[in-house]
Amino acid sequence: MSIIQGNALSGGSSGYNLTNSLRFRSSASAYLNRTPATAGNRQTWTWSGWVKRGKLGAQQYLFQSVIDNSGVDTNKLSFFYNSDDTLNLFSQITVFRKTNAVFRDPAAWYHIVLVADTNNATANNRFRLYINNVEQTYSTINNPSSGLNTAVNAVTPHYIASEDGVATYFDGYLTAINFIDGQALTPSSFGSFNSYGVWQPITYGGSYGTNGFYLPFTNNTSTTTLGYDFSPNGNNWTTNNISLTAGTTYDSMTDVPTLTSATAANYCVWNQLNKSGSIANGNLDATQGGSSSYGNVSSTVGVSSGKWYWEVTPTTSISVAACELGISGASRYVGNLTGGSGNISQFSDSYVYRKDGNKANNNSGAAYGASYAQNDVIGVALDLDGGTITFYKNGTSQGVAYSGISGVFSPVACTSETGTTINANFGQRPFSYTPPSGFVALNTYNL
Repeated sequence: MSIIQGNALSGGSSGYNLTNSLRFRSSASAYLNRTPATAGNRQTWTWSGWVKRGKLGAQQYLFQSVIDNSGVDTNKLSFFYNSDDTLNLFSQITVFRKTNAVFRDPAAWYHIVLVADTNNATANNRFRLYINNVEQTYSTINNPSSGLNTAVNAVTPHYIASEDGVATYFDGYLTAINFIDGQALTPSSFGSFNSYGVWQPITYGGSYGTNGFYLPFTNNTSTTTLGYDFSPNGNNWTTNNISLTAGTTYDSMTDVPTLTSATAANYCVWNQLNKSGSIANGNLDATQGGSSSYGNVSSTVGVSSGKWYWEVTPTTSISVAACELGISGASRYVGNLTGGSGNISQFSDSYVYRKDGNKANNNSGAAYGASYAQNDVIGVALDLDGGTITFYKNGTSQGVAYSGISGVFSPVACTSETGTTINANFGQRPFSYTPPSGFVALNTYNL
């Protein structure tokens, strides 16, 4: 879905405000791992975390533990998105749970709580799964034997965002992961409804048990400190293939499920449900897949007033003029634009800056500014109070491209060159260049 200005749910007051999330890029094989020093309670535990999906339609692991005996997995528990976008809980040979619901909203943060209580006298309650405080129903349900020892909390490798640390990597964002060893809890231990009826995180106030941990991903001093446990236990995790290098691969984000500040909230991303080609890496990289003449993508936020700034960067070589960066009507579906007229600039409510330096609107181009190429950072300053759009190349204004603009718009990108990737930064990581005075990032706090 998209978040349209004026329709966005207010955050109201909540238990506490989050400031950071960690992006996991499937293309980089990013994940966390930890092996407990001592065993915990393998029958009773609770995993709670906030999840914002990136790439859809692929098997992606959230949490796993594996007991390996001489290279053979003898006991494992895997919690993952399947390729049909359902959530699944799987043992070595048994699907314990497969949800009826599918999870495909690229704009949403989901609160997920997985509870193990294998000693429960009610077999269907030995594994329970909640999304945003709603207990899930299942198309497949198989129950463990009473008192089953899961692989979780054994002295064996545990993984976040990967299967065995070698495959099926999660793509998206995680934050506020609480793991409670020895207790079967409900979502109310980790969240509550605010005055607007929105499910929000609260501070967990209980004990963590032997192997419990809390990962808020707030210490971005280094990639090592990003895996620090903020519970009293100090059960730190090892980060793998996470980057703090400035630019398009920077993974310490301020995209969070709370309205914390002008720089920490739920951010705009490329829209998995409104595109041709493919989107990955936390929905910030859109790639022309070659299935049509044009690869087009819209985004998850639409705005009708205010002053907004974001940056887009072609991260691959672009050799043709028909690379278009700018805005289009927020209600437009751009994923089915094909053939010679497949470019976004054909519409009267589309305003774009092309690779050759021209601007284009309503199928009409005109001279405008400098041409751009791979790794040039194109800033977009959209002033819907004044009705103008201005583009920047590597921090230098190209002047007002269009004036008299009004309507509801979303950021868009278009390219006709197979394999071209356009990276977006809506403010969830540091901007490469300082926005013009009075312009803000595209997130729910600022709407």
